[in-house]
Amino acid sequence: MAATPFISLQEPTNLDAYDSKLDHSQQSGIPKTFLDAMEVREKVFVEEQKVPLENEFDSDDHRSCHWVVYASINTTTEPEKTDEEGNILQRQKSHTISQPIGTIRLVPFPHTPHPEPGSTWAPSSPSTGTSTPPYIIDRATTLHDGREPYIKLGRLAVLKEFRGSGIAKLLTNAAMTWARENPTYFNPSIAEMGMDKLGASSLEELPVWKGLVCVHAQEQVIKTWERWGFELDEGMGRWDEEGIMHVGMFCRLPVEV
Repeated sequence: MAATPFISLQEPTNLDAYDSKLDHSQQSGIPKTFLDAMEVREKVFVEEQKVPLENEFDSDDHRSCHWVVYASINTTTEPEKTDEEGNILQRQKSHTISQPIGTIRLVPFPHTPHPEPGSTWAPSSPSTGTSTPPYIIDRATTLHDGREPYIKLGRLAVLKEFRGSGIAKLLTNAAMTWARENPTYFNPSIAEMGMDKLGASSLEELPVWKGLVCVHAQEQVIKTWERWGFELDEGMGRWDEEGIMHVGMFCRLPVEV
């Protein structure tokens, strides 16, 4: 029996100790919420979609925000016992646990270049370390000019037995609501990074998030993302990611800059 789900947020954290060759249950020194996110991702992407385990954790994970939705699962540990006349000799005993059932992450800018149409695209891997990608001028697509900073939603996963109950939408809304309420969270600090590393020669050129959100969506869920307000970016094309065809989609959130 599952009660009303609840959500936890893991803000960017140090994941240097995470070993991509081991599953979530074998990790140590890692925040529990992130391990719960990986538990869901492993079940969906690794077990169901056959993504190699070592590819599931990547160098974007440490700098991302992760949301995990939980269901309170009540299970019977000892059944009720009665005598021949129906009198209760022992009441039923049960145990409630919070089970992670879905997750999503929000990756801040900057990003690696847009995948090329028709390419086989490899996301950033642990071998690249935890360094942030450089600020670049990307190729322009239908919905992105190649310059404007955007945040990216990804790793949206819901356990099979909980699909169709609105969990994916709940997670997406949670992430986008948080982004709207924290529009400057990922804007870089000039004092910490300096103008050169930000690719800016003046204050007007400093990268500032203005509400643009991207997803690399699997083709079979395009309609779902469209219902949530995203538009297909025809100019980004289609590409192969872990053996699954993907497309780019964007939406713009109303934020004050």
